[in-house]
Amino acid sequence: MELPGATYLFTLAALSVTFVGFSALVIIIRQAFGGAISRLEILITRIFIQLGFMVTAGAMLPPLLSLFELPHALIWRASSVAAAIPSFVFAVTYPARRHAASGVATPLAIWIDILILLAAVAVLMLNATGVGIVPGPGPFAAALTVILFLSGFAYLQALRTLLSHHLSRLDKK
Repeated sequence: MELPGATYLFTLAALSVTFVGFSALVIIIRQAFGGAISRLEILITRIFIQLGFMVTAGAMLPPLLSLFELPHALIWRASSVAAAIPSFVFAVTYPARRHAASGVATPLAIWIDILILLAAVAVLMLNATGVGIVPGPGPFAAALTVILFLSGFAYLQALRTLLSHHLSRLDKK
């Protein structure tokens, strides 16, 4: 019996891998403007690659576990915990990593992104524990989708910031 939601998760994994490749364009765009790549630009590129691969791994885990013919509830619980832990660690460590790379306080927009990521983590943990949610593919896929869409939105925010910063520097020359 096929795992419910597997087709959606395979599609999500494919989209996420595509996003990882696309997010590397930050470095390419920066190099097109010339000059050295800053620590913040390297961090920004790395975080989008990390987030993309977290979604990809999360999306691939339930179909992998189903190959072992485990009960579906166990698959969704285990996959939810496995996706929640790195997402939580990422969210709580990002402000310090960003500060170390940029030397400035984390902007409000990024704090909002972190809160949305933590909300997705909460959904994953509820799915894992079964508190208020019947463990299943819906909450799991929804949380991973939120993480991917949040990553895409944050990528556009970062790209806008980096481009405006570099364009303003070019205008001053």
